[in-house]
Amino acid sequence: MNAAEAFGQYLALVQANAGILDREPDLLANIREQATEDAADLIETYKADKDVPAECRTTSLYAPDYGINLSHIDMTADIAASFHCGVPNLNCYLAVVVNDVVHFTDTLGRLPEGLEIYSLRDVPAKYSEESSDLISRGFPVGSLLLTDGIYIRVAEGCRVDKPIQIVNIFKSDTPLLTPRRIIVDAKPESAVRILICDHSQSPAMQHLSSEAVNVAVGRGARVEIYDIEESSQATHRHRQLYAQQAGNSELVVNSTYLHGGVTANEYNVEVDGDGAFTDLSGLAVLSGKQIVSNKVVLRHKGRHCTSRQLFKTAVFDKAHGAFGGRVIVDQNACDTDAAQTNRNILVSPDARMDASPQLEIYCDEVKASHGATTGQLDEQALFYMQSRGIPRDDARRMLTQAFMADVIDHIGYEVLRQRLHVLVEKRLNGDSASCSACASACRTNNNEI
Repeated sequence: MNAAEAFGQYLALVQANAGILDREPDLLANIREQATEDAADLIETYKADKDVPAECRTTSLYAPDYGINLSHIDMTADIAASFHCGVPNLNCYLAVVVNDVVHFTDTLGRLPEGLEIYSLRDVPAKYSEESSDLISRGFPVGSLLLTDGIYIRVAEGCRVDKPIQIVNIFKSDTPLLTPRRIIVDAKPESAVRILICDHSQSPAMQHLSSEAVNVAVGRGARVEIYDIEESSQATHRHRQLYAQQAGNSELVVNSTYLHGGVTANEYNVEVDGDGAFTDLSGLAVLSGKQIVSNKVVLRHKGRHCTSRQLFKTAVFDKAHGAFGGRVIVDQNACDTDAAQTNRNILVSPDARMDASPQLEIYCDEVKASHGATTGQLDEQALFYMQSRGIPRDDARRMLTQAFMADVIDHIGYEVLRQRLHVLVEKRLNGDSASCSACASACRTNNNEI
């Protein structure tokens, strides 16, 4: 299927259901109208989407005939059934998204002053203009079909004490595309930490999660976003992160892939202000025929800014990983310090990994570096461990876990860091980790919502 067919089917669907969509809130209707106008440009833009594995291209991801919940029908899901890890509780503010319908738990009834969380269907009129600018960023097909999402607003000077967790659950009897949108608007001198977990309660059913996370990091603010994917082989995911940073702000983003099918992650960060700090990292453990692509575009516009990237992938069996990193330093972004690192290991002879780090520097007064390596486990280390009585499979698992450790240790949030060590160990042991970084916290009094 070509680009016009892949994306045109959704435009036709929206046009055919105009009567249903006319009842949507103005905020969502305006986004859909803009996405409709952009449809032609969208088709031309993604014809040339060839720098990722074929399965991760948007034309491939959106080509199947998925069902769409345009009527915003609520579907129940058993929260407790999604979590099986015995790690301790995580104290957090919790929201659950079942397919593409947002549910708020009672933890959100006790928000601190300065923190506001809304469904996109209920954003107050006083915030509609500023939220509309943020919502508009993202893949236009997701905007065309968007019927719900989460808007998080952190007032100036508000330092949120507990993390906000968003649990995405897929549950359907038919193949389904679920457009999801998360908006984070962190005002100057604020601080917030967000965890996003993906699960499937219909593991054999085809599913495409189309999610955009749009972040505005105000002057002197700090935003941390942690994403854990633990879904199923039948799940495909297209996830985009768009972030803009003001002066002296800090943005920390970490992504962990434990289980899934085909995943295409895109990171688009614009560092507009002076003195900002950006930290992007991720790890993926791939097996079977899983495919994961991480694509980063980071543009430095401000002066005296620092950015760090660290992505690692372990590839088993016939899995396929890809990393594309592009750091752009604009002409006026003097005294930029940018480092990009990608490390990968192929644990099986049929495993594949593509890596393409890039630097574009238009300013002389910068410090920038990039590097990518792909190799195999150290045979001498394997031999040494076997000579000490450690079975070869156990030795491979231990070396792979050690290879991943620095990405996890890189995480400043101690509670999550400890749990990710457990989850990755379970994944390498062949157990289902079931994103239980916050499992117990998701067991509410009413397990079904």
